[in-house]
Amino acid sequence: MTPEFYLVLRNTNVDDMLADVVYEAGFDDSSLVVRGGHAAIWVTDRSGELTELIREALAQASDGGLDVLHVEILRDVFAKAQ
Repeated sequence: MTPEFYLVLRNTNVDDMLADVVYEAGFDDSSLVVRGGHAAIWVTDRSGELTELIREALAQASDGGLDVLHVEILRDVFAKAQ
C-alpha cells in the first residue's frame, strides 16, 4: 500500500498562484485540495516508508517557500458490524 498524507498549509485560499508555487516546489505528483478550511497538498503517489516520505515532503515544501501548518495522516478504520 502506498502511504497517503496531507501537508496542510497556512494558506486558506487555493488559487492559481498557490497552485503554481506548489507545482514549482516539485509536488507535480500530488493534488492541491482544501482540507479543514486550509489549502493542503495531498501526497499519494510516492513509494517508501511513511516517516521518510513525510520528512522529504516537509523539506521539499520548505525549500519551495510553502508554510506547512501540520501533517495529517489518514488511517483505515475497521469496525465490527453489529
